[in-house]
Amino acid sequence: MTDGFDADDASSTLAELTGYALWDRTQQAGQQVAAAYGRMIGALSASARVAVAPEFLRRVHHLLALRLVAVAGDRRRAFPQRVPPAGSHGVAALWAEVFWAARARSPDDDSGVLEAADASIRGLLTLQPSDLADPDTVRALWEQLELVEETFGGLEMEAQATVEGLQAAVDHEQQVHRKTY
Repeated sequence: MTDGFDADDASSTLAELTGYALWDRTQQAGQQVAAAYGRMIGALSASARVAVAPEFLRRVHHLLALRLVAVAGDRRRAFPQRVPPAGSHGVAALWAEVFWAARARSPDDDSGVLEAADASIRGLLTLQPSDLADPDTVRALWEQLELVEETFGGLEMEAQATVEGLQAAVDHEQQVHRKTY
């Protein structure tokens, strides 16, 4: 199983998605993951769950890639590059960029949030359909995915607050400059 994007992105690479298009695609992907999760949980047997697991895992990987394109882009705009940008748009490459840039920005952070998200993402990327035969495992996976999403949301909010602060400083400087002339 790869960690890249799927056929839904054949006409437009993830790198080209910005703003509303990225948000819209991410919302669609989230709905598709939720629907695939519903099919997994609703499956009446272990073999039925294993049969629908490839679609679920493909959709999870796609959602992670979209979310990480957004998070990485927000953080690149907000913070100076201390880590080289990801060389690809796969989940692993984008997550490595976001993880190490966040660690470089807050090296003394001992909350464990990034490390927990890292373990969850690594686990998600290594899952095989046969790993999802048990409904309790599927539920636990869903909970991990929700925690990863919370981490992404926090990283995005930090970046957004920084960008807004930088913009406010520029606006203030422009106002001061106009008043002096």
